[in-house]
Amino acid sequence: MDSSANALIVLAAGRGERMGGRRPKMLLRLEGKPLVYWALKNIENCPAVGTVVLAAPPGHEAAFRRNVKAWGYKKVRAVVSGGKGRTDSTRNALSALPAECRWVGIHDGARPFTDPDLIRRCFQAAKKSGAAILASACSDTLKLAAPRGRERTRRPRIEKTLPRERCWLAQTPQVFRKDLAMDMHRKPRRSATDDASIAESMGIPVEIVPGAADNIKITTPFDLPLARAVLAARRRQWR
Repeated sequence: MDSSANALIVLAAGRGERMGGRRPKMLLRLEGKPLVYWALKNIENCPAVGTVVLAAPPGHEAAFRRNVKAWGYKKVRAVVSGGKGRTDSTRNALSALPAECRWVGIHDGARPFTDPDLIRRCFQAAKKSGAAILASACSDTLKLAAPRGRERTRRPRIEKTLPRERCWLAQTPQVFRKDLAMDMHRKPRRSATDDASIAESMGIPVEIVPGAADNIKITTPFDLPLARAVLAARRRQWR
């Protein structure tokens, strides 16, 4: 696969409020290295990606640039300032894409263990359909709760059970033709929690590429022991 037209935006600007600390989440240490180090390491080793644009926490851009240089990551072409929310950071990063980019993936920096081959498959699928995301099949039974209205004190009540065989848990990267991604982010969409939902709202078909259980997103302190276990398994593979 020719990677020169493929770019990956890495969203690493989150404040990590659910982690319970004041430092940006992507600077938290995992086995002696910041989370952003591990996220970029996998992408650096992915032949399908030619360019990386990194969205950093406002005020930490210079530190991220120094780290990227010190780690020797050659694919990071730009470090941009993140915005107030996910979609703001994505818009800032889209503006820094090189002219030769034709396909862009949007990736959570808090998913530091995405297998390079899964990234390749996601780009490959998007090039056939226009848009594709990684997602994992749902193994739990899903319940849709009824709207709670003003009665915030009462517990949620089940409205219906969703058909599990049709439910998928969205992961990243989420890959789009560049012009589609630009259209999706022409205006702020603060309520969107991922890019596929924006595509859905615009009537853009999005293909699902089966992901992996270890493509975890580090969101709370309880995720860190699992992250250490995943990293230990990966290190055994690298030997």
